[in-house]
Amino acid sequence: MEKPATTDMAEAAETLRGFLGSDQSSYPVQIESRFPRIFQQIVALWGKPELDTYLNDLMVTDRHDRQGFSDDVARELFRLSVAHAALGLSNTHSGTGWAGIQDADLFRKSIKKEG
Repeated sequence: MEKPATTDMAEAAETLRGFLGSDQSSYPVQIESRFPRIFQQIVALWGKPELDTYLNDLMVTDRHDRQGFSDDVARELFRLSVAHAALGLSNTHSGTGWAGIQDADLFRKSIKKEG
């Protein structure tokens, strides 16, 4: 487990809850508890186009030494990406490949049906 950065986690959590407003279903509980440095970086980048790149780099990597995140953490990353875009805070030309996908579970189910 990563060590938390010097920024107070409670303050970061309150800040992100404020950013999300009424969309608290996108709050990353697993990321906050298991990956505090990632959580704090998300808070620091919220509202900036750089967050798109950061989330994309977390979701899709070309490094072969990474095993990836568990499904629950990956789902939280995806929901944060969608929430950021829905609030008009996302760089519309981020090239993440997630454009038009509103729910990761529905997307995954549709792929399984096609295959």
